[in-house]
Amino acid sequence: MIERKDALKVTLREKPCGNRLFHSIFRHYKMTMMIIRLMSMCAIAFMLLGASCENAVPTGGGKAGVPENSPDAFTVMFYNVENLFDIYDDPKKIDEEFTPDGKYKWNEERYQTKLDRLSEVVDAIPGALPAFVGMCEIENRAVLRDLVAEEKLLPGHYAIIHKDSPDERGIDVAAIYDSTRMKVESFYYTTINLPNEADPYTRDLLYVKANVGGDIFHLFVNHWPSRSGGQVESEGNRIAVANVLESLVGKILASDAKAKILLMGDFNDYPTDKSIAQVLNAGVAKENTLFNFMYDDHAAKEGSYYYKGEWGALDQFMASRGLKNAKKGYGATEDAAHIFKNDLVLFTDKEGVKRPNRTYVGEDYKAGYSDHLPVYIELRKH
Repeated sequence: MIERKDALKVTLREKPCGNRLFHSIFRHYKMTMMIIRLMSMCAIAFMLLGASCENAVPTGGGKAGVPENSPDAFTVMFYNVENLFDIYDDPKKIDEEFTPDGKYKWNEERYQTKLDRLSEVVDAIPGALPAFVGMCEIENRAVLRDLVAEEKLLPGHYAIIHKDSPDERGIDVAAIYDSTRMKVESFYYTTINLPNEADPYTRDLLYVKANVGGDIFHLFVNHWPSRSGGQVESEGNRIAVANVLESLVGKILASDAKAKILLMGDFNDYPTDKSIAQVLNAGVAKENTLFNFMYDDHAAKEGSYYYKGEWGALDQFMASRGLKNAKKGYGATEDAAHIFKNDLVLFTDKEGVKRPNRTYVGEDYKAGYSDHLPVYIELRKH
């Protein structure tokens, strides 16, 4: 089943959904304080530099020492944000644990801390704010509205792409994008039925057709079924998703052999696993249909996810040869993709090992970021 939606541009005047009075008051208070700070900045700039308030507001990501957005390059980011839930019980979803009375005592303060943490990470990606951020483990559109309203992300002019998936916990794949740098021409969500009749539901595949400076990109955001129950036992679920994705990519390439396609996501399989290496035919060899930017990282035992004492590249970028070997417009070199292994999102355990700084470890609240590290790739004009 394929469904098409129109991208929604977010503004500061957008109202929260549902009967969420306290949440609304909290957000309006936060916005008011932010406006006061911006007005103060403008007044100081006017007195010292004779500049206008409009020119005093950052337009290129707002990070000190970072140049304004350049038309010659832009960044795409993917982040498994680990359970970005609001604090309200949705009777249609298994989200009771993430409520004030639930298992995790998920209240307004903890929710706001999570938003602050995630906005810090997006802002910390090298260069200007990413033009496109694919995400997974998103509960609903409301949490995305709250995220893009964070002060650090306001200069990104982020619009939202989201649709509720049939996942029983209600966690979805989604994206935000800079509507001043990228034009989204269309997007589709593809629903997948898994071979397991007892549990046939999983996250949808998100496809986005985007235009950047006249260059057309085909972007796929993924969150494949987990390894719960064992890698071998659950492999068929990921192969089922891989077959659907391979078919969608194949249709694009059949229409345009030089199409610029970029796959991103938490694949819950490694670059050497069957779903990636064989079904998608992704790797680093010339005969591979897709170039896997994280293949060498995984071979070197680097990655975005830490499990049983080892790093692995579950979060990956893969590109068509039309994007990897682009002769004109935007392209990507072999070393264009990176894992954001930064102290900001890491903590040192009692054995002295650095690992992802999570929001929870079991039921123990750590006020961290995510159990995955983000990945990002720079696309540069030739």
